[in-house]
Amino acid sequence: MAADRDNIATFVEVMRRNSLAAAARHLAVPKSTVSRRLTRLEEQLDTKLVHRDARRVTPTEEGSRFYDSVVDAIDVLDTAVATIEESSTQPRGTIRLTAPSDLGRMILLGELVLFLERYPDISLDLLFTNRFVDLVQERVDLAVRAGRVTEPNLIARKLMPSRFHLAARAGNGIDCDDISELEAHPFVLYRRRGRTQVLHLERGSGEEQQSVELTVRGRVNVDDYGAMVELVAAGQGIGLMPELHIAQGERAGRLVRIFPDWSLPAPPVHLVYSTRQIPERVRLLADFLCERLHTPS
Repeated sequence: MAADRDNIATFVEVMRRNSLAAAARHLAVPKSTVSRRLTRLEEQLDTKLVHRDARRVTPTEEGSRFYDSVVDAIDVLDTAVATIEESSTQPRGTIRLTAPSDLGRMILLGELVLFLERYPDISLDLLFTNRFVDLVQERVDLAVRAGRVTEPNLIARKLMPSRFHLAARAGNGIDCDDISELEAHPFVLYRRRGRTQVLHLERGSGEEQQSVELTVRGRVNVDDYGAMVELVAAGQGIGLMPELHIAQGERAGRLVRIFPDWSLPAPPVHLVYSTRQIPERVRLLADFLCERLHTPS
């Protein structure tokens, strides 16, 4: 008996989400329908594909092999159908996009509003989070990532350069003639366990480039640059943070750069998506963001 395509596609969603309920929500069908399709597929293949319990679904050895064999084909088929549907109509459908919380709020929201106004039949499912999101496992179409992109199955398009500078509370009274004197001042530290951190800064370029290493201390560690802005603006210490955050603080009169010639270069911000063929609506958003946000290094 030939296996039904809907049953296979349902099996793929269950495997991705390790849950019948989560797969049902994504497919917009009752949980009983998902369970029935799984059972039918196992009957069609005469093979047990998954173990089910009250909390999660786990694949059998045969189920894992079958998933690896069919997942790419299901994705290609879904993309082909979506592309045909979109080619004969106005772009429509949902785009799932993820980005770090700060970048999402500060950079993307305004641009995404313009995109929605241009394409009224497209919807957005936004996931602004600082955790790492697996695009394939979580069925995310586009990701904005600050830093290096190392996954071989992803395409990375540069959106904007990234550079970190030192900032303090406006009117902070810090008066240093040499950058090394900053070691005597408290810092707000980023993702550092303990009360010390080594900063490697540079200025100039080529043969005239200089570097300095500062061992700094602080009472507060944070994993969010928006929180760092608030703490630095409240006088809890100096912060080494992205230029984007400092510029916003400067415009509000809350932050001031110190030793602005010194900085920490960082990998650029990228727009990332799968190497698989993407639907037209996703390509439109990718091109839109790259055109709107790309700035030279």
